[in-house]
Amino acid sequence: MILSLSLAAFADSDIDRLAERLHNGGDFRVRVQAALELGKTKNTAARPHLEEALDDGNAAVRAAAAAALKVLGDADAIPALKKHRKDKSAAVRNAIKTAIDALRDAQKARREKPRVLVSIGKMTNGSSVRSRSVMKQLASTSREKFAALPGVLLEKDGEKATKKLPQVLVSGRLATLKKHKEGSQVVMTVKVEYIVHTMPGRSIRGKISGSATARVAADELKSKRAMARFRREVLLAAIDSAMKRAPEALLAATND
Repeated sequence: MILSLSLAAFADSDIDRLAERLHNGGDFRVRVQAALELGKTKNTAARPHLEEALDDGNAAVRAAAAAALKVLGDADAIPALKKHRKDKSAAVRNAIKTAIDALRDAQKARREKPRVLVSIGKMTNGSSVRSRSVMKQLASTSREKFAALPGVLLEKDGEKATKKLPQVLVSGRLATLKKHKEGSQVVMTVKVEYIVHTMPGRSIRGKISGSATARVAADELKSKRAMARFRREVLLAAIDSAMKRAPEALLAATND
């Protein structure tokens, strides 16, 4: 999985900065990039700006706005997308349809009846990099992603399950986190692994892994904050990669 990642922002102040570029960037390519970065923030504050960009005079910007709304994952964007389904550009119409379908599928998955109760266990670091912030991100994002999977009910910390569902325990591991330079670019690789255990016996029933590699110009990583954002994006991509195989592995672990 090779990604070309830009440095997406997450703070509200950065949302405002990207929104300014999206609305007022003189070059359409600046507006396209701003739209894509807004989508990757996963911040719902970006949605109104992206919805407004569906009326941009450039088709590439409109298509990027639709794609960004899909990545943003806020189903409240569906009405605005529907209003633009008859865009004069075929590429934009296709991007809008893809976004609507993806957001509807996500809504359906969240409504699906739980089939397995998942407890999140310990997250360990098997990489050569020691970082509390990275491990905190791994733990919090893993919980968020597992909770969003179709058919999964996540057991909350300190609460016992009230539903009679088959239960599995998932422990996690940061297997790889490394970076190196290739010319003027920095290349980062992250691999994560999740071990699925049956409950209450805790016997291992499967492993889920995901990885991501990304590169960015070295001059974009001059600050610690920029490097942290880049590392976060690659980590999120690796976790997303693992999640593609997670539902099947979780359900398989509940079968005798």
